[in-house]
Amino acid sequence: MALIKHHYPIPLVNKLKALLSFQLTKEAPPPKPIVYVDKHLCKLSNNSMKARNMGLIPLLLIILFTTYLNVDDFCIGWEKKEKSTQHKIRFYKREYGENYFVSPQVHPIDKRNYDMLDENGQLSLSNYMHYRYYTTAKVGGTYRLKKDISFLVFYVITIPLLLFFIIRFKRQAPMIFDRDKQIVYLWYKGKVRAQHFQDLRVYEDFQMMRIQIRGFDKHNNMQWANFMVQPRHNPYYNGSDAYEPVLAFICQFMEYGREHVMPQHEQWQSDEKPFAFFDDEKPKDFEQQLNAVLTHLSENDTDIPLDKDNLPIPPA
Repeated sequence: MALIKHHYPIPLVNKLKALLSFQLTKEAPPPKPIVYVDKHLCKLSNNSMKARNMGLIPLLLIILFTTYLNVDDFCIGWEKKEKSTQHKIRFYKREYGENYFVSPQVHPIDKRNYDMLDENGQLSLSNYMHYRYYTTAKVGGTYRLKKDISFLVFYVITIPLLLFFIIRFKRQAPMIFDRDKQIVYLWYKGKVRAQHFQDLRVYEDFQMMRIQIRGFDKHNNMQWANFMVQPRHNPYYNGSDAYEPVLAFICQFMEYGREHVMPQHEQWQSDEKPFAFFDDEKPKDFEQQLNAVLTHLSENDTDIPLDKDNLPIPPA
């Protein structure tokens, strides 16, 4: 007996009876993340923008903060070295005269400190870097050089990449339930994915609900695709009690219509729209792609049969 039992998506039709009998609160708005309902369509959003807001943006802020700390540490060290050098030079000039440092009797270390400052008595960036990395090479300068180069390379690569992904992160198209045609579809990066509602599959765990539909890959092979739903907008925990109202609303809409699930509205749309610079635009050949996917599904029975424990039935 296997220690780890694998779970597979459940055909939604297996749960249809229970979901149709689920008592919805019809006076309240639809459960999240349903974002649109009218006579013909019901739209369901995913949590991708929340993932960006809770993942990429905080990560960028953390990296920017560490960048600030490292730059600040470098500047503080520069300022301290400048002040300590100026203090030493003023001390020796008071003790031995203004021309002390041009005397051949001056100690080499003191002479080097004097030469670090420019004609205005300031420590330049190049002189400080020479002191920080090369003059003190035997007492930590080499280590500081390697560490600073490593951080610099990391920041130069990571910050632009994160900014690029955050800016270019597109607001994904919702999953659309078409009651008239009894189909489910969406588009993602120019590719249309669809499924007949009666063949829809759902996998639920504590983290998210995955609604599975079909679509062609770049090699024109039919494949499964997940639409991930997190009703609580929590990337770590959601739970079956959050999924059931969503599935019940969708199933009752597809079975009985908008009048049953939302009798108080002819059309309803959520006000929530996470900010994004770009939307995943609907493909220009949307109808052709949709028809191709649905035709393939109608003509080819490529579904995976499952037994009562939702395990694949082995071929005879």
